[in-house]
Amino acid sequence: MRILVLTFVRLGPALVYAIGAVFAASMLLLAMYPSRPFAWELYLTMLPVLRLPLMLLSVAGMGAWELLFTLASMTIFGVYLSFHPKRFLRARFIHAHVAMLGLVLSNAAASTSEAGRIGASSLPGYVDWSLPLPTALLGTALIIWAALACVSTHAEIIRRIRIRASIGRMPAYRA
Repeated sequence: MRILVLTFVRLGPALVYAIGAVFAASMLLLAMYPSRPFAWELYLTMLPVLRLPLMLLSVAGMGAWELLFTLASMTIFGVYLSFHPKRFLRARFIHAHVAMLGLVLSNAAASTSEAGRIGASSLPGYVDWSLPLPTALLGTALIIWAALACVSTHAEIIRRIRIRASIGRMPAYRA
């Protein structure tokens, strides 16, 4: 049961990239079939969850097809990493944290899009340290799932460090 739960947690970043691939596919559908309600519904459902990372990738000169290919590749790579957790810990660490940072940055950009700023936020030197949670349930679930995957990789790294330290303290291995 523990292995199943940990595999489920490790699949979180792959799901983030898969939803990004669905969003890239929705952009392609919208470009090809602009009068279809399904294309608009899919696009507008995914837009608040993954807005900023897709904009950053498009700045790098990637079109929708390249973006779809990249995100689908990252999804497949994430599934492979989640089913081989002992082999590629550093890659799993980077994969999970990039997904988590992308989600947090996209929700920060989506939550601060206001027409004007009033109140304490207009004071000089004011920094808002609150975590911008998305308004969509999908975005909140993805952030929690990606955070659990990050915690899982941190726990595995700490466990490996402790094992190496305990092996180094054993008298039989010193000689």
